[in-house]
Amino acid sequence: MTRFALTACLLLTAMPAAADCVTANDLSKGVVFARADGHKGRVIAKGNGVFVDYAAGAPVWSDNRQTLLGIYELSSTHYRVEDPNMVGGGSTDTVQSFRGKPPVPVAGQGWSGVVKAHTRQNNSSESGGYDYDDRFKVSYAFLAERTVKLSGCSYKAIPVEANFVGKDNSHTQRWLYFPDLGFGLETRENGVDNGLTALKPA
Repeated sequence: MTRFALTACLLLTAMPAAADCVTANDLSKGVVFARADGHKGRVIAKGNGVFVDYAAGAPVWSDNRQTLLGIYELSSTHYRVEDPNMVGGGSTDTVQSFRGKPPVPVAGQGWSGVVKAHTRQNNSSESGGYDYDDRFKVSYAFLAERTVKLSGCSYKAIPVEANFVGKDNSHTQRWLYFPDLGFGLETRENGVDNGLTALKPA
């Protein structure tokens, strides 16, 4: 083997494998991700919706959401308990409906509307829980597009911030929406950051 061929062979062997980057086609099969709190998740398209499990594989903690585009939440189930031996607490199930059709995020634009929510708070009491209804005025801001790097791959991302204001309850959320992939993932809730640390095809 010539010195040139040997050098070329060594260079090819030393080169790192290309990153397994997510594409829009992967959403139908599933995309896995990780967040700063250590929880891993999965997002997948089903029918006309995007389903996000923010705690896939966690022993107790659950956080499942049926959404449009990964952003506009239609239903959710939360049970935020880490310790399998913990007693008490309970899950929260919420169903939301939007007045009007929420848009696909476009950087520099926004959307305002009304959201109606019905929540079932399950607990360990004799009554088993209680139900309540909320109505929110909501405003979404689609911020300037930027590039983020996750798992060795670069993606265009539009930060989306939402402010929900109700008569008795208010809250805020933030997502990163990936326009080339067709979905977004939550990165902040009520001022608490929980950013993405990994993104890969399932």
